[in-house]
Amino acid sequence: MFTSQRSKPLSTLVMTTLPLVAALAASFNASAAESYKLRQSPVGSFGGDIATPADKPGFFGTVSLTQLTIEGIKGPDGGGLTKASPLNSTPLRLVDPRFNGTPLANVQASVAPGSVALTQDQTQINIAGGYLTETTYGDGRIAFVANVPLVKQSRTLLVTYPDATFSPNVVPAANAAMINNAVKAGAAAASATATGDAAGIGDTELSAVWVRHTDRVKVAAGVSVFVPTGKYDVARDALTQANPGFGNFYTVRPGVAFTYNLNPNYSHQDWDAGVTIAGRFAYGFNTENKDSKYKSGNYIYAEGAVVKVMGDTAIGFNLFSTQQITDDSYSGADLTKTINGRYKTMGGGPFVSYKIPGQDMGLNFQINRNFSGRNAIDVTSYQLRLIKAF
Repeated sequence: MFTSQRSKPLSTLVMTTLPLVAALAASFNASAAESYKLRQSPVGSFGGDIATPADKPGFFGTVSLTQLTIEGIKGPDGGGLTKASPLNSTPLRLVDPRFNGTPLANVQASVAPGSVALTQDQTQINIAGGYLTETTYGDGRIAFVANVPLVKQSRTLLVTYPDATFSPNVVPAANAAMINNAVKAGAAAASATATGDAAGIGDTELSAVWVRHTDRVKVAAGVSVFVPTGKYDVARDALTQANPGFGNFYTVRPGVAFTYNLNPNYSHQDWDAGVTIAGRFAYGFNTENKDSKYKSGNYIYAEGAVVKVMGDTAIGFNLFSTQQITDDSYSGADLTKTINGRYKTMGGGPFVSYKIPGQDMGLNFQINRNFSGRNAIDVTSYQLRLIKAF
C-alpha cells in the first residue's frame, strides 16, 4: 500500500490497486434531495491507499464493511426536521355535551409542527471489482469498475406533536382531550408503521476512470453511472420506511481526483517524509424517479485528505462536502407534494491504514461524522476496507 523506506525502488512497492479509482468509483451508498439523501456517500472515500506510488495493470478488488448510524434529519435551518399536522386549517364541527348535544360553531384546531426523531442503523457491504488496462492511452491507463452494495437497515421513527390550540377558544375540555388524543394516536401509528427493518441489494455503480501517474503526482478522471438495481418501494420515503435502493432513476457523476507526494525521497529526517495530500471533485446529476415523479437537484462533491506514512502504517484525516446547486422538482399529479430544500452537508474524520507485509493487500479503517447539515440525513459511520490486487 505504501512505504517510507528510501532503499526500496518504486518498482518493488506493492499494494498497487489504484487508490484514485477507488476514490472515484466507490460510493458506499448510505446521502434536500428526495428522502433527504443523495447517491453520494456520507463517508469519505480517501484513506491510506492514496499514498500508493504505482498502479498495477490487471484485475483488482475491494471489499468494505460500513456501519452507519443515521442520527436524525437536519431541517432547512440546520436544526431538527419538523412535520406539519394534518389538523391545521381543518374546521371542526363539535358538540358541547353541557347543552344537551347542541352543536358548536365551526372551530379551528391548530397544532404546531411536530418533532421528528429518526434513528437508523445500517450495515453495508460493498463489493467492488475491476480491471486496469495493460495498454496506455495518453500516458495513462483506463480502469473499469463495478461496485455492488448489500444493505441491511433497521429504522426507528418517533413523531410527537404538542397539544392543539382552538379558535374560538370555546372548546370543552372533553372535546379538547379527544382531539389531542386523536392527534397523538395518529402520530404513534405513523411512527409504528415507519419503524422496522429492510434488507437487499442496493444500487449498482459502474465506472470508467483514466489514471496517469508521474513522479509525485497521480491524476484520475472518469465518470460513474448509478443503476437502480436496489430494492425500492415508492410507498417508502424518509418518513415512512427504509429502502435499500434510492429509487427508479439514474445518477451520472463525472469527477477528477489527484494525489501529490510531498517528499518522493522518503527522507526520515524531513517533516514531510511520507506525506501525501489528495483532492477530489465530482458533479452529479439525476434523472427523474419514474415511480415517484420526483427529481433530485444536481450537486457538487469535494473532498480533501492528508496522510502520513510510517513504515507499513499510515494515519490521516479527510474532510468532504456535498452541496446541491439546483432545486428539486416534481411532475406528478399530487398537488400536496412537498419539494424539499437543497441538500447540504459536510463531514470528516480520521483513518488508519496498514499494509499487510508480503501481500498485495491492505486494510483501511476510518471514522466519519457529518456536521453542518441542511435538508440532509445526519450520519456517523465506521468503515473497514480491504483492498486486494490479483
